[in-house]
Formats: sequence, structure tokens, C-alpha cells
Amino acid sequence: MKKEKWLELLKDSKAFCYIKPNQRIHESGFRCFEVGYLTVGNDLKIKDKLVLGEYTDHIQQMEYLDKVKVIVNMDLLKDGYIRFHARYPLWWESMNFVVSSATLERIDFKL
Repeated sequence: MKKEKWLELLKDSKAFCYIKPNQRIHESGFRCFEVGYLTVGNDLKIKDKLVLGEYTDHIQQMEYLDKVKVIVNMDLLKDGYIRFHARYPLWWESMNFVVSSATLERIDFKL
């Protein structure tokens, strides 16, 4: 599929970004992620995908809110856990230990 088609699918929310942990260990010591785009079929399995990188050791998300850069970084530990870290403490919105959906938030110490 051509780049233009992927852009169209992403804009229409018919394709999505994905990350997939793998076994390769980067020279940084962290394990690597595969990253790219995918589409999902009615059977909830991957229909099509475009792999952008197979050996990514660090993923970061950036947004600019009120001229303040918000950055969340992800690293894959050797035992398979994904570590989230930022310039500020992070908190799962729910402390319910049976969470089917979760939201990662910045801790606001001004409670």
C-alpha cells in the first residue's frame, strides 16, 4: 500500500499506529520494539501492516499544550515490561486492580 493510502486511512481512523515488543536487545541495554501502522479486520486480527522499524529501543510521545512540551517515554525492559517515564510522575487513573481500560496521567501535586 502506498504512503498516501496509509495517510488517508490514518486520518479516517481506519489505520492505527502500533508497537510490538520483540527479543532483540539494543546496544543501550533495552529490548527493542517493532513500530509501524496497521489495519484491523472484523475478526480483530491484523489485516494489513506497514513496518517502519524493527529495532526501536525508545519511543516517546510529544504534545504541545499551552506552550509546555509534554513528553512520555517508553522503554522495553529485558523481562518484557514496558517502562513509562516522563519529566513528571505518572499515575494510572484507576486504582481498581481489575482494569479493562486504563488512562495514564500526570500526577498533580496541587491537590
